[in-house]
Amino acid sequence: MKKNNFKNNLLIIGKALLSAGLIIWLLRGADFDRIWMTVKTANATYLVVAFCMFYIGYLVIALRWRLLLRAQNIHAPLSYLLESFTIAMLFNNLLPSTIGGDAYRMYDIWKIGGNKSQSFSIILIDRCFGMFALVCYGFIAAILAEEVRDAVPGLVFYLGSILVAMLIFMWMVFGSGVGLLDWFLNLKISFLSIPQRIVRKLTSGLVLFRGRGDVLIRALFLSYLLQLNVIIHFIIVTYALGIDIPWAGMFIIIPLATLIMLLPVSINGVGVREAIFVFFFALYGVMAESAIAFAWVALAMLLAQGIIGGIVFILRRRKPESVRVENRGPEAY
Repeated sequence: MKKNNFKNNLLIIGKALLSAGLIIWLLRGADFDRIWMTVKTANATYLVVAFCMFYIGYLVIALRWRLLLRAQNIHAPLSYLLESFTIAMLFNNLLPSTIGGDAYRMYDIWKIGGNKSQSFSIILIDRCFGMFALVCYGFIAAILAEEVRDAVPGLVFYLGSILVAMLIFMWMVFGSGVGLLDWFLNLKISFLSIPQRIVRKLTSGLVLFRGRGDVLIRALFLSYLLQLNVIIHFIIVTYALGIDIPWAGMFIIIPLATLIMLLPVSINGVGVREAIFVFFFALYGVMAESAIAFAWVALAMLLAQGIIGGIVFILRRRKPESVRVENRGPEAY
């Protein structure tokens, strides 16, 4: 236990050092007055509209989450799911990665009657849908945005490879590809026993998604709608700060930035967020100070969501009044 705690603490220290190092490197030649002026003169109306769009996204996420829960025969009120995701944003801010928020959502599923396998599988699939839509937007934009494509060699290939891998995964979960998974799990090869046990445990809660093409199509639609909302949110923030970047550019910058910030290499994306926007915005002639101001406004909005999540967490009732669990599905191994 002590050894694990030491490793975790060392990892957190490493992330903090990376965040601090990137910030110091980015700010060493920056004009702080210009950064402050960009933020100070921002259009408040645009910023309020942009912030409100987060909660449109929350509603879309809750609808997708409810759809996946119902596929597992768990029926929860939409308000309960909205509260859960709002509170998850608090844990995303408090902990060094977004895993904290996902863990809280899993706990909420378990609390209303889902078992461990269901809790994990629903959040896993929910995340995969969001990622798939994100990569789709980035892939299409990478083909169209020559500036970014030239700056990141092989970008189209990498994004295309991720899309293919995720399509195979969805085919295995929702379609006839499940036979391939069953074939792997039934192989009688000794050195595969541990990987098979891990895969069986991770996928045991996915069985109720088999053959649910209707769920797949509706969840994909909601995912594309969600990521469109995210990209438009950031476009509005550029308008608020007077940053001139073509829409096509934002349709690739935001998906790529989001994907990179999912990597658990820094504290809450600090440092990485600024470096990403400085790099990509420079391709469109935007000064580093404006890019840093954009990153800090984005971070401020993220922290504000966490504060609101904390308030909801304090006021929240422990369990929804109306929950139906028709069939708990496969038990966790």
